Amino acid sequence: MQYQERWERKIREFMDTYGIAGLAVAVSDREKILWHNAYGVTSVEKPWDKVTTQTLFRIASCTKITLGILVMRLVEEGRLDLDAPIIQYVPWLQFRDNSTRDRITIRRLLSHSAGLPSEYTPDGPHDEDKLEEVLKEGLSTLEPVTRPEDQLYYYSNWGIRLVAYAVQSIMGKPFTQLEKEYILQPLGMDHTTFTLCEAATFSLAVPHRAGPEVLHYIPVNATRHAVGGLFSTVDDMAKLARLLLNDGAPLISPASMREMMTPQTSLYLNYRNEYGITMRLKQYKTIALAGHDGQSPPYFASIWTVPERGFAVTLTLNTDGGDILSTNLIPELILDDLCALPKSVELWESGRYCPERERLHEGTYLGDANGLFSLQMIDGKPVLRDKDGEHLLYPHSRSGVYYYTAGTQRVCVGLPAVNGGSADHLMLQSLLCRRVDAQPLPANTDLREYEGAYGTVLERYIVRCSESGLSIEKNGGTHACVYVFGDTFACDLGAVIFIRMHQKIVGVRVGSSTTHNKR
Repeated sequence: MQYQERWERKIREFMDTYGIAGLAVAVSDREKILWHNAYGVTSVEKPWDKVTTQTLFRIASCTKITLGILVMRLVEEGRLDLDAPIIQYVPWLQFRDNSTRDRITIRRLLSHSAGLPSEYTPDGPHDEDKLEEVLKEGLSTLEPVTRPEDQLYYYSNWGIRLVAYAVQSIMGKPFTQLEKEYILQPLGMDHTTFTLCEAATFSLAVPHRAGPEVLHYIPVNATRHAVGGLFSTVDDMAKLARLLLNDGAPLISPASMREMMTPQTSLYLNYRNEYGITMRLKQYKTIALAGHDGQSPPYFASIWTVPERGFAVTLTLNTDGGDILSTNLIPELILDDLCALPKSVELWESGRYCPERERLHEGTYLGDANGLFSLQMIDGKPVLRDKDGEHLLYPHSRSGVYYYTAGTQRVCVGLPAVNGGSADHLMLQSLLCRRVDAQPLPANTDLREYEGAYGTVLERYIVRCSESGLSIEKNGGTHACVYVFGDTFACDLGAVIFIRMHQKIVGVRVGSSTTHNKR
């Protein structure tokens, strides 16, 4: 292709800048691969083992698209109903708080708008037969974050796992077998698998820390196959992308593909950024993209299609910190040329204040990444107060979207009540935050039960208690926690949510959806 030399030069520059060990990329139209290439090595400890476009990487949440296609096939066969309550298919379902359970549908679960909490647990059982056991145990601890009728976006892998369980229960076959029979084999995705042992029989890119440095461990949790378990190649991913470009052919009808690409919930950003049925739908400059990104650090992947133009970009890499390359920099580099896009597009058009609805959001909020902050009306205008100070919110032309400037960056704040939605939540840079009433620490609380070491393959936290309260140590720094309610605290790293099972603390989430297991 005419842009090949520029793409290759820029990709190598990106890899050097971000310390990426190995990367592969493919560009397709509706019929075939137009260009593909691979860079770097599967392992820096084996410099002779070069990445190819047939090298396997974990593609993480790009896996979700295959679940969506599988569900739509079953809908077409009359085996599933997107708008039926999930308890119709999972009658044993119990949460700690069942107030919304009977109103949660498959549609809401597949669009991350059912109101279930976030979850990312890379380590777990190696046997997918444990899915029911793990779900019963984990779901029994959950309380709703929103109501499903609010249709608010909150990325929840619990919901995806629940749908996968419903599918295999109806069909009487393991989810992985159904995926192989309904999706992988018909599309000829012969180098795509859920099984690490099988992936290792092909060329497999191993994970790296930034630098790069080999990380001699690949997490496995077979009960999370549906949310991010696939290993694949950019060439196989291109076959999946072409299905999106061809209105679902040869697996589902155009009507089913349109359903998947119909927005179900908004991320409240300054440009079109929504979620369909297991599908991210967003605007890039003047074009509309459909697809998904995948993050299972240190693996990152993406599938981005431009349905109106008939182009797709698929990308995989294997180094921590590479998410900006797979989600933005490299796809945008390629799409700029393929679609002859302008160098820049103005996305910050001003709108009007709506004080009578904005004041409905006054209160204190807790966000995973942002911790505790407040929103107040001052002189008739909304002001956000956090650890960095006061920020006057300016209205954007997109209804319900506001923004403020922090340094050189603009931060988007979504106020759903402006659109007639929930006044108990707001979106801060697309992350759902809920209104809270911070409570004093109960007198009989023994903070020592939270103490200990928590960690994943990439991060480690030490939780300590003293006369002054609870604190978290990370990378040599100490962060004091304040109590919010239940097993929830907050610090300058964000929300600190301890996970309790069978009356014991077994993990913690700090500033994200990743669960760090207690060691």
